[in-house]
Amino acid sequence: MRHRIAALTLVVGLAGCGGGGGGDDPQDAPATDATPLEGGYELASSTGARGEALILEDRTFWGLSGFESGGTLYVDTLTQGTVSRAGATVSATDLRQYDFLNGVVRTTGFSGSMKVSGIVSGTVSPSGAAATNLTLTPVAASDFDYHAAASLGTIVGTWNGDSLDGSSGSVTVGAGGAITASLSGCSITGNAAPHPSGKNLYAVSVTFGPSPCILANATASGIAIIGTAQQLVVALTSADRSAGTVFLGVR
Repeated sequence: MRHRIAALTLVVGLAGCGGGGGGDDPQDAPATDATPLEGGYELASSTGARGEALILEDRTFWGLSGFESGGTLYVDTLTQGTVSRAGATVSATDLRQYDFLNGVVRTTGFSGSMKVSGIVSGTVSPSGAAATNLTLTPVAASDFDYHAAASLGTIVGTWNGDSLDGSSGSVTVGAGGAITASLSGCSITGNAAPHPSGKNLYAVSVTFGPSPCILANATASGIAIIGTAQQLVVALTSADRSAGTVFLGVR
């Protein structure tokens, strides 16, 4: 199932990534230890998929991707896991790719490199699927200020929208961060708070009620961000990472 996403916090010109400099451009040199990996990225795949991603201070990776049409990104995949870095080399072995369009979860690896410019490029190797090329381009602070501190008050209220698992309904965040939600008959409770990193995102943990919840009686945790069109984007994985879900809502 593919869902329309009006705008993500990290949206930066879906028309295309800028071209690189000439062969002698110092920004094309391999990254040094001073080149930060943490931050927000625009994602582009050799399959034509586009998206947005965050790499947190502990190198946890969260990415949403899909296909762009008419300036709108239609999201169908969540990728989550941890990346490693040694100098200019960036890699991962434990990524999970939650493909909602085809209803599968794949273990995914990544092998690539980083430039002084902050651009990361390499090969994604999902289990049971063809390898693809991936490029992550840092977003400007004017598009998404990753290093700004998040405020709980920004997400307080009721958000109406859809989950990539096919459910729809509302998510309410109270003044103290308590979450109550009802999505296609599934009751959910939990909590949201500014992320402990002090960056521009929220830490979220929830407990799903019984059936018809797809993750019946399970717990899940993850992150939330606010898009430029004031859209709430919540990405969660179950404790054993066997399942994931994404909620997209507006007030």
